[in-house]
Amino acid sequence: MLRYMTAVGALCAAWAPFRSGGVPRPEADVTVIGLAVGVVLTALPVIGGGRAVRVFAAVAGVGLAVAVGWLLVADLLIGLTGDDLPVLAVGSVAVAVGAIGSAGRREEDPAARRAWSGGWRVRPAGVLAAALVVVAAVLAPAGAHAAIVRSDTRDARDFPPEPVVEQPGTRQWAWQPPAEVVDVVPVLHGVAVATRDGAVVALSGVDGRVDWRYARPGAPVGSLVASADRRTVVVSFRSAHDTRAQSVVVLDADTGAPRSEVVLRSALVETDQVRPGARVLTVRDEEVVTGYDLAGGGSRWRWSPPAGCTSWFGQVAWGRTTVLVPVECADTLGVTALDEATGRERWRHEVRRADANGERQDIRLGATPDGDVVLFQTFGARATPDAVPNGLLDAETGRVLTRPERPWTVRADAGATPLVEEADGGRVTGLLALDPATGATTRLSIDACPRRTADLTTRTTYVRACEDNGRELTVVTQPLTGSSPTSTPVRLDGSGSRGRSDVRLVAAPGAIVVTRTTFGGTPAPVVGLTG
Repeated sequence: MLRYMTAVGALCAAWAPFRSGGVPRPEADVTVIGLAVGVVLTALPVIGGGRAVRVFAAVAGVGLAVAVGWLLVADLLIGLTGDDLPVLAVGSVAVAVGAIGSAGRREEDPAARRAWSGGWRVRPAGVLAAALVVVAAVLAPAGAHAAIVRSDTRDARDFPPEPVVEQPGTRQWAWQPPAEVVDVVPVLHGVAVATRDGAVVALSGVDGRVDWRYARPGAPVGSLVASADRRTVVVSFRSAHDTRAQSVVVLDADTGAPRSEVVLRSALVETDQVRPGARVLTVRDEEVVTGYDLAGGGSRWRWSPPAGCTSWFGQVAWGRTTVLVPVECADTLGVTALDEATGRERWRHEVRRADANGERQDIRLGATPDGDVVLFQTFGARATPDAVPNGLLDAETGRVLTRPERPWTVRADAGATPLVEEADGGRVTGLLALDPATGATTRLSIDACPRRTADLTTRTTYVRACEDNGRELTVVTQPLTGSSPTSTPVRLDGSGSRGRSDVRLVAAPGAIVVTRTTFGGTPAPVVGLTG
């Protein structure tokens, strides 16, 4: 029986380095390889060797099992692990048990010698032991993953989500996070809040109650992103010791249930190259754009620029169901819209290149958070009567909506309604709301909020966080018709470092949500201003 267990354990150890190391070991790891080789070598005397060698193998087997177990526990404590160490742990324990049993066999015992000499004969006990080791090795990665995750889900709701609040009302709710807030994003029925203790909590926009929670204690949150339809949340967890990769987890925004997980290079996450859509998780890695299935995590499609063209520079933008990629060809500059479900080209907008004359030719894209409109800008395009080198385009169809006179002053990331900012020396001196459908602008008040710390637009209002003194701020709301603004005081107590704080302002179903990110001290509350 012990020979079967030892042999299968050695095979598991040999298999372990070929499994994913996850975030702690995104590349081939010398320590894991060395331990695996040690376990395999330890198994050889157990299968056939003298007593002295078997005793040494037993001691070595126990030592290796302890070392692997220590590394696995270290992974579990930081909330991140791969598949390699759990499999190696099963193999090392199986070999250690076999080595101990082999060392306990005495050569002068004829019965034991006869039993061991016939040890390769098929016996039910041996087959059962080998099968148990195989099953344990297969299930070990899932068990380790379950040990690092704390998840409280809820049932799916059978009623439509609340509409996104257009302007804050007078009623407020507050939720006190257990740790400093990292980020806030709108989801189907409210907001999702990421905290520095490695948790993501969904709050109802109506009253601020907790809907669901997903956490990995010990693993800091790297980023939090929601899809344009607010049905999917993507959170990345990073290691405090190794910055090469992050674990990207896809969550259902309604229930909080995890849907898939993939390990990606930290550079892709930190430069906003990862975004969920309605059906796929889109990742842009250099010139290649890949769509990963939201449910299973497998690759559904892959796109690269056509021959003779490049897509090295410029940010990718996302529509509701499109992925917008900047493409530079020999004689054109443009944007290609990919269907996010299939990766096929849906539409294309191009302009002719002008003579470079030593100047950089570039493309810049920026989409509104709801994915309806994309701001398209080119630098170095040829001026022709029919060309549209700069403009606001419909992200779904590519139709030109309007052509701003000074596109570099347009902010598409503010919200559903783009803003036009006039600046002098880095100070905003004029502010206008831009209707993307008609190109009409409406001047907004600067005096109502001379020093804003955050802002957003809805389809009907402009909302700013102003006069933040560390304990309280004022939310200033102005209709996009240009009428007079109104003010709402909000209490945001918190004792964290002001030098590392940032106000978050989010329009979500049920409420306009405001909070402050800090580092150290008492975290500021998350406050909802219901419509």
